Amino acid sequence: MNILKDLYNILMPRICVVCRGTLEPDEHFICTNCAIQLPRYPLKSIEDNEPLRKVWNFAPVQYGATLFYYRQQSDYHHLVTNVKYKGQSDLGIMMGKWAALEIAHLGLAGKVDLIIPVPTDKNRKRERGYNQAEMIAIGLGEGMDKPVKTFLKKKNAVASQTKLDKTARIENATGIYQAKIPEAYKGKSILLVDDVLTTGATIGNCALALLADDPLAKISIFTIAYAG
Repeated sequence: MNILKDLYNILMPRICVVCRGTLEPDEHFICTNCAIQLPRYPLKSIEDNEPLRKVWNFAPVQYGATLFYYRQQSDYHHLVTNVKYKGQSDLGIMMGKWAALEIAHLGLAGKVDLIIPVPTDKNRKRERGYNQAEMIAIGLGEGMDKPVKTFLKKKNAVASQTKLDKTARIENATGIYQAKIPEAYKGKSILLVDDVLTTGATIGNCALALLADDPLAKISIFTIAYAG
């Protein structure tokens, strides 16, 4: 069995998604050197930070956190795009677990009852085989020991946010999400999860949808990366 595994690693070497170097046996997706140099967002408080303030333009969310800066010209953008476009769903789960460890000292887990991922539309989910935000939420849920629920839906397919400017992003995300929260989960503290926060429009409109269905819900937000 080990011989077959060694042969597979020779023919299909495991490589770091950032630097493309060969991974050590105990490394997964990202090498130790790239992990150390990750452009982390300097999060000092979950009660007031720049990503959180952007979402406040759309919805009254309570707490917010993010893991690292997203820059398209940086090789670290592969941590997001490989999950979103290259089928590496396990990378999303790993980053969720990683993020749970990073933010544990800020006390976010103690302020959350359940985790809800930002939804994608049915066509994109069918193409990818999964929702990338849900993969991140699963890892985060495992790391924080919190349940993950899909109580949000996208009403209809719209253009991808990726190539839109700020104004178009806001217009594109307005009013397209719908929440249906079971009575057993009403009035809970919800952590809303997505991959990247840019203008805050997507996650902010998701928060509004949750609050429309349950005005007593307490919403916080988390994204793997911040592109502001």
